[in-house]
Amino acid sequence: MRAKASGAADSGAPGSPSASTHLSPAVWVATAGGVGFGPWAPGTWGALLAVVAFCLGLYHLHAAVYGLFLAGLAALGVWASTAAERDLGRHDDGRIVIDEVVGQLVALFPLVLLHDVSLGGFHLPGLESTPAGNIDFWWLLVVTGFVAFRWFDIRKPGPVKWAEEKFERGAGVMADDVVAGSLAAVVVMFPAYIIVATKLSAELQAPLPSAEPAGQAVLPLVALWVCQGVGRHFRGSKPSASQPGKPGGAAG
Repeated sequence: MRAKASGAADSGAPGSPSASTHLSPAVWVATAGGVGFGPWAPGTWGALLAVVAFCLGLYHLHAAVYGLFLAGLAALGVWASTAAERDLGRHDDGRIVIDEVVGQLVALFPLVLLHDVSLGGFHLPGLESTPAGNIDFWWLLVVTGFVAFRWFDIRKPGPVKWAEEKFERGAGVMADDVVAGSLAAVVVMFPAYIIVATKLSAELQAPLPSAEPAGQAVLPLVALWVCQGVGRHFRGSKPSASQPGKPGGAAG
């Protein structure tokens, strides 16, 4: 992503296609269905679009399926960005936001691995009885992924800047956002690990609620089994005088 904001501002008609721009399939994909034609901060809106799509159902995907989806979307973005650059007349035009969409989805990948895990949450003091008083840790991690990705994408620390300058055309448009998303995913993993580790530690230290009832149910069964075994032993040790046809049965 090179000069996203200035690219949109220098286009002559910010927030809308120029007279020579036609909404070809490549431009439509590159602008994420027209989101890139927004009046301000198109990159932020592209990232928000990815967050909305993620929360509406993408997080339910299996990790392998999610990874394949990301790879396919990134490849589509490389093609669309390369073609859209010709139509829009500028390398990495500010209206191209498919790279932000992909990068943001990369940043949220750790949450796909945790979609079956109950992370818990916390209560805001004084608001416990209201819906806003219960904050789920999952949503905090989503916000963390969004903020971290936008920071890496805008500030462009070492690896992000390297990826931006290493590749050209559509690959260059996509590469720095994928690296920024990967770094943001690492940031998401740290609080996620702390939350999961704390929750597991609390569950392991808590007593098992079913242990006492189970023990109370097993003791009568063991006692019954012992009584039956003792009864069979004593019955087998008695003389068999009442059994006809056996030697000694007549002896009395």
